Amino acid sequence: MMNIQAIRDEFPALRNYIWFQNGGVSITPRCIAAVHNRFMDELLERGPMHIVYPDEECPRRAATMDRLARFFSVSASELAVMRGVSEAFQTVLRGMSWQADDEIIITEDEEAALLLPVLHLRDRVGVRVVKLPLLSSADSQGSSQPTYDSKTVVDALHSRLSARTKLVAVSHVTTDLGVRLPIRSMCRAARDQGVATFVDLAHSAGLFPTPLSQLGCDYAGLLSYKWMYAPYAAGLLYVREECIEQLQVKYAGGRSEKWLDFENDQYELADSAQRFQYGPWSWPLIHSWAASADWLDEIGLDEIWERTVALATRLKDGLRSIAGITFYTPPSPEHSAALVTFSVPGWTGEDLASALRTRWNMIVKPLPHTREGLRISLNFFLLEEETDQLIDAIGVLASER
Repeated sequence: MMNIQAIRDEFPALRNYIWFQNGGVSITPRCIAAVHNRFMDELLERGPMHIVYPDEECPRRAATMDRLARFFSVSASELAVMRGVSEAFQTVLRGMSWQADDEIIITEDEEAALLLPVLHLRDRVGVRVVKLPLLSSADSQGSSQPTYDSKTVVDALHSRLSARTKLVAVSHVTTDLGVRLPIRSMCRAARDQGVATFVDLAHSAGLFPTPLSQLGCDYAGLLSYKWMYAPYAAGLLYVREECIEQLQVKYAGGRSEKWLDFENDQYELADSAQRFQYGPWSWPLIHSWAASADWLDEIGLDEIWERTVALATRLKDGLRSIAGITFYTPPSPEHSAALVTFSVPGWTGEDLASALRTRWNMIVKPLPHTREGLRISLNFFLLEEETDQLIDAIGVLASER
């Protein structure tokens, strides 16, 4: 049985506010911060570990990579250390050959990590960026609520795949609407047409079991923060074993090599996904990420997901009783995750977020792009009464306009 109060006691930051912004950057539990502090203290007391004590630090780094690989059900040889999803995606884009009129398919709800690089590639090379719609404006019964249907999304992907499509790049859970995509079906559709796939796992990793080897994607980007609760910030690039040789190494640097002959100017790149990485990185952050994997496994991903679903359902049901609320996140847990997005008539997202912060001490994210409203992030250690307080506050604000 999950002890919510004991878990909350690990988060001193919760004394300061009600936290609904975990999808931005997570707050960090004391036990994981202590791991990070211990490694930083070690650097202070003992010096740079890989220089002074390589026989101790190098095996520890390998063990950290093995631990993260087990968490995601892949081989450590398929993982490369990155600074985040942005760098992971850039590595994939750089490793592919692009010509004018090549096509990249993304969804209509991608954050800068995926959207900006493809727009830049469009302007630099002339590729076409094709967007998948996710929500329809009304259903057959005339409801004004946007609706989502996973089969429609897969069908839309099929209809947009062409001889010019080279990459499908999507988020497992989209960044603002909070739509959980049918990744397996989408990756299968792309692979049947010989099209590569990249999946951004920023809003799913740590929420529920995410066995990368079963998703069917060729590449993926992973984060240490958000739903894995490690300190900001570290990342990983996943490269499916069969794709390691296919993806070009555009920029090689120290730590990309299998060996390097300084006398004869010869080298060989690593056989594993390590060939795509070059550092340095903050290994205390990466070691802490491995510790957070232990922490999440100890609590239980199934239990975390069960509670997340209960809280999200509670919020959706409560908000549904408020006149005029428009939901953008699908109601079903099968099609959503820990993000709930909605709008309130007469309010901008910025004004809503400001009012909630000022009057109820709640930290929320306003929708930043094409829709007005809020994105609520529901971490599993929220209290039911905190969720109810948010519902009541939104009801008050809605009545005022």
